[in-house]
Amino acid sequence: MNSLQQHMHFQGQNNYHPIRGPLHPGPRTVGLILTTIIMVCTSFHASSQRLVIKSNGERTIISSNRNALNISHGSGNNFNIEYKGNIKVTDDDKDIISISKNGYLEIDKTTFGSKRSILIEQRSSGLSKQYYEGRKEQPWEPYGREWLAEILPDIVRSTGIAAQSRVERFYRKGGTNRVLEEIEEIDSDHVKNTYFRMLLRKKGLTSNDLVNILGEIEDAIDSDHYQAQLLEEHNRVFLQNEVVAEAYFDVVSDIGSSHYASSVLKEVLRDRDASAKSFKYIIKASSEIDSDYHQAELLSKALELNDLTDEMIREVIEAAQEVSSDHYQTELLKKALALERISSESTEEIIEVISDVSSDYYVASIFSDLLEEQLNEEIQLKIINLVEDEMSSDYYASVILSKVLEEQKLSSEVTKDLARAITEINSSSYSSSIIKKAAEQTLNKATLLVLLDAIEEIDSDFYRAEALIALASQVREGDNELKDAYRKAAKSIGSDTYYGKAIRALD
Repeated sequence: MNSLQQHMHFQGQNNYHPIRGPLHPGPRTVGLILTTIIMVCTSFHASSQRLVIKSNGERTIISSNRNALNISHGSGNNFNIEYKGNIKVTDDDKDIISISKNGYLEIDKTTFGSKRSILIEQRSSGLSKQYYEGRKEQPWEPYGREWLAEILPDIVRSTGIAAQSRVERFYRKGGTNRVLEEIEEIDSDHVKNTYFRMLLRKKGLTSNDLVNILGEIEDAIDSDHYQAQLLEEHNRVFLQNEVVAEAYFDVVSDIGSSHYASSVLKEVLRDRDASAKSFKYIIKASSEIDSDYHQAELLSKALELNDLTDEMIREVIEAAQEVSSDHYQTELLKKALALERISSESTEEIIEVISDVSSDYYVASIFSDLLEEQLNEEIQLKIINLVEDEMSSDYYASVILSKVLEEQKLSSEVTKDLARAITEINSSSYSSSIIKKAAEQTLNKATLLVLLDAIEEIDSDFYRAEALIALASQVREGDNELKDAYRKAAKSIGSDTYYGKAIRALD
């Protein structure tokens, strides 16, 4: 790191200026490109605000009292740089060639109380160059020219001054690689960002150029903010073909901040043309996002695309397995279920993902939504088997099995599995409640027989009797086989009182 970049801050200046006299806010608006952290200043609104941050292990103080760049490096050693307009420098970066209309460059340096100043302005007659030591103007030749030649190379690299002309010069001499070599010599991520943006505006960049630029963005820029900014703004440039796109998403995947990584990927999704071609890369990159919130948010945005195919939906569902939060995973899967064009295959994929959700509450929530629609036999069996094998809560198990009975048309095979699942519920109360809930609707003979068998497995005489009594009216209207099955179940009741209640309900 050079001396100009060691310590930087904005500061108010109410003192006497050797060139302009007493300083007061003037009419000129100063455009600034600062090093490393200067972009932070754009968020300041009050002049009294003050921020302390660390950059490359060094303490940097920024305040927005006045639009003047102050570079401080060492006790009593300060640079103040103020400029406006587009500035061009010589090929050796040691002199100013031109400044755009009404532009200027002003440099002050104070070393232990000794001040030197330069003011270069664009006038109708050309460039005006003035050099001061203290308050006294000195000849530009050779003193002013020599001092500018000494300090200007560091200034242009530290501040981004003359960046446009320098990028043009390096590109003209050595193409993309020469610009990248210069970027490697720059310490400030903000200034690097400026150079990259100018380079990416060049026409005729090849795939190889773009892959190299991506590699340098990843290697040269430490700030996730600046990496993301470049990748967002120029995604169309990078997504023109498969080779560059793959390199692009590799860089995105390596962004440390979940916020910035997801921001880049969401920006690609917003670009309809880019998202259609890059969907599989976006979903793959989502698995590298550490934050469940940002990962789920990105996948949720993917499900909002208008031209989703069933294959794309399944890719999102599979990616949902990487979301460790039951809450965010459930919200995502429910959103997929709500899609009108979701297929049976995608629905089955959702059930597979649900098996990894640890919360019975969230599993029940998804199953409840699923059961609102008529499902095929294979999906019905998967739900019943998951409830039986994975769900530890008797309450949520009873809620889902009751809803299966209420909402679904069941084959004899599914009904048998359902009855078996009822017997696996530890709570006699909940087992009985499922059967009583089922009795509220008209049941066919096969279902009644299966439920009567299940009643025998209920441990409590009270709840066995409750379940039998709930079915009694439908059994009474059935044939002898049904009535015999009812009486057989009633005989499993040990209590004469409850047995008597169950038999009287049938007769």
